[in-house]
Parts: sequence; structure tokens; C-alpha cells
Amino acid sequence: MNLVLDIGNTRTKGGLFDGKTLVEHFYFDKNPLGQIKQLLAGHPEIKFSLVSSVLNHSKELTNSLRSRTNCIEFNADTRLPIKIAYKSPETLGKDRIAAAIGAYTLFKGHPTLSVDAGTCIKFDFVTAEGEYLGGSIAPGVEMRLKALNTFTDKLPLVSVNAAYTALIGTSTGESILSGVQNGALYEVKGFMEAYKKQYPGLKTVISGGDAPFFENALKNSIFADPNLVLTGLNEILNFNVSRLA
Repeated sequence: MNLVLDIGNTRTKGGLFDGKTLVEHFYFDKNPLGQIKQLLAGHPEIKFSLVSSVLNHSKELTNSLRSRTNCIEFNADTRLPIKIAYKSPETLGKDRIAAAIGAYTLFKGHPTLSVDAGTCIKFDFVTAEGEYLGGSIAPGVEMRLKALNTFTDKLPLVSVNAAYTALIGTSTGESILSGVQNGALYEVKGFMEAYKKQYPGLKTVISGGDAPFFENALKNSIFADPNLVLTGLNEILNFNVSRLA
């Protein structure tokens, strides 16, 4: 049994895998040491673990995992199941790598595009042969709404409203929603179409907090997986464990 941890700025997400199958996923507090100790005590079958963190996480957490499991810390030296052809791999975020590997794991043999629709909208592309080429980063929906309010004198701060789909806004608030939400939607759709023209057979997988918004509008041409990063981290763990065997 595998345990993978994705430690972010505001929360930690974990996944328990039996081979390649996600058995259970968890959300932990910002300081998850106590909860993870309880999890390990309740699941003695966990043999391997991987920690991916954007923070300088507690050494005690890593030591606790190492005392009970064969633990790997995901860093620049970690071996990956895909080839990285990025010009500056040292600047490539762990979440982007994991999401790209997660999408490729789901659709091996196909070119894959992972879309992380969160604070930023991140696109990451892997060829059918398993080579990561790169992608793009754009402001997320909420960031765009905040930017309009921050960088203008009179435009109000409007909240995301997934139920609003009108093309023509009939008030300032509606006009902002139309511009931001429809603009982001057309942007994602346009990127997908451009990739498909260049790479026939493309499979696109979306994750992130705003994924439901895009999934509902593009449901015939996109796959949603809220645990895409966990899937990618588990694939990295399995790849390293298999090489140790």
C-alpha cells in the first residue's frame, strides 16, 4: 500500500493507493503531523510513501514516515516515469509535473494535456511517447476578477458565479462575469483545439478548484479528475519503488 502527500501553502492532501488504484483520499490541517501519525497507526499495510511539498515541511513529518515506511521526498533528483524536455526543469513546479504524469498515466499511448484550473490556469503537455514538452500559465478566474477591482478605480469586486453563462452582461457586475468567465472558458477551449490540431488523439484532463466550471461547459471533450496530482505522485512512487526492487 502506498501513501502520497501533496503539501501546499494552505492545505495538505493525501492519497492511499493499492498499486495504481486510489483507495481513499484525505485533507489534512496545515500542520498535519498528528493526523498522519494516526493514519499510519491505523494502516500498518502502508509500506511506501512519497512527500511532495512547496513548503519547508517539518523534518519530524518525514522522520515519522521513514520510521514506518520506505519514504521518498519528491525533489529535483527524483527519477520520473517520463522524460522532461523543459528548458528550465529546475523552475518547473512539482504540481505541474505530477499533474502531467497523472494525465499520461490515465491515457498512456496518447498525447495528453493536463489543465489545472485553480489560482492559475496551467496547461501541461506530454507526447504519446512520454516526453514532457511544457505548457502555459495564465491567471485563474478568481485572480482575473480581483485584478479588475485592484487595477481600476470603479470596477467592483465580483465573485465567481458558475451559474452565470450569458454572453451579454446587462449590468457592470454581469459584464465582468461575462468577460472573465466566458473569456477563461473560450481560452481553455481554444488551447484544447489548438493542441488537438497539432496532436491528433489528444486526451485532456482537468483538475483544480474551478474544474467543475470548465467540465460542465466542455464535458464532451474533457475528462475531470480531482485527484490528478495524487495519481501522478503515486505513479512517481511506483516508478521509483520498481527500480529499487
